[in-house]
Amino acid sequence: MGQNSGVLEWSTTPTNRNRTSPDVTTETFHLSKLAQQRLLDNTTFGRFQVQTGLADFYWEASYYHPPHRKTSLLDALVKTDGFVIFLHGWNGNHRIWEDLPTRLIQAYPNLVCLNLDIHGFGQSPFIKEKPPIHQATLQAAMTAVESWLELINLRPTPYRATKPFYMFVGHSMGGGIIFYKDQPQWQNETYGCYMMSPSMLYHEIIRRLLFQLVGWSILIPYVTPIKNMVAQLVIWFAMNEASRRVKWEHGQYEDPFDTLSATLLGVSQSPKPSRTDWSQFRLVLGNRDMLVNPKLMLNFVEKLGFTPDQIRMVIGDHYFLSYDETSPISHKYNREIVLADLVAFCQQLSKKAAINLTCDK
Repeated sequence: MGQNSGVLEWSTTPTNRNRTSPDVTTETFHLSKLAQQRLLDNTTFGRFQVQTGLADFYWEASYYHPPHRKTSLLDALVKTDGFVIFLHGWNGNHRIWEDLPTRLIQAYPNLVCLNLDIHGFGQSPFIKEKPPIHQATLQAAMTAVESWLELINLRPTPYRATKPFYMFVGHSMGGGIIFYKDQPQWQNETYGCYMMSPSMLYHEIIRRLLFQLVGWSILIPYVTPIKNMVAQLVIWFAMNEASRRVKWEHGQYEDPFDTLSATLLGVSQSPKPSRTDWSQFRLVLGNRDMLVNPKLMLNFVEKLGFTPDQIRMVIGDHYFLSYDETSPISHKYNREIVLADLVAFCQQLSKKAAINLTCDK
């Protein structure tokens, strides 16, 4: 089996392919379609569905593809320095990141960005509209992401002469999910975690109870006016300063009421993270965030062992990285700060991966 074949055959059959910029190509994938095309074992896919409760799993893979040069995703996967995995928030989807994955690749071309729909949202729905709580928690969502990486053979990486790094980038619920990143099974991998406005409520009793109340109230009564009212409340409360595109994505509420309820309850009922090493984590908070209390979050991560150099505070609300002409100018600067942080973090991880590989040899 050649270096560019076999375990990554899935990468040669995208659901769709398009140029997101003159030098970046994005390809989309569904686990279900890979199984239908026999590029993924049906039995393995079935086990993934049973374990996670997800009917399907959707992702976009973006990579550097300059004009007039023959480049494929398969080549990019084999040669990349690392994988950057984007995890969106509650009731969101991969589109909330706007052009951040594309800009990151333009700034650091030797990356592959994997932008996911997760946790029952977007094109990764649960099998049951109301999944059991144990499949709707933050740690269950993180387990599903890690299982997906193994399912598509991106971890481990036996097809490579070098080992890539992995960076998990999460916002809101996606940031909260990263708190539950597995530690023992990843001890031989180089990875980092970048969390923005993470919704992890173990340490916030009042907000935890509020999330539970809203989670149950979404179902009572089961009528459209309540749905629309909750949608508008979330837009006002959490993302008043976000771009119109982000507000529109969240305002669609295409997901079933039961899914919205179960995942919100799952966020509120997730236990204390059990990790002991937080050295490869970075945290960014907005000073006007009404969903994630900056002071309480800072107190919480200090107790976990975060140091000041791992934390950044910016001016903005829960969606401090989202910007258009309707947003505060601070959000525009925040996007550049986040991009610079991600590039610098990728460079650090790449160097660390190279050192670790030398030590292993």
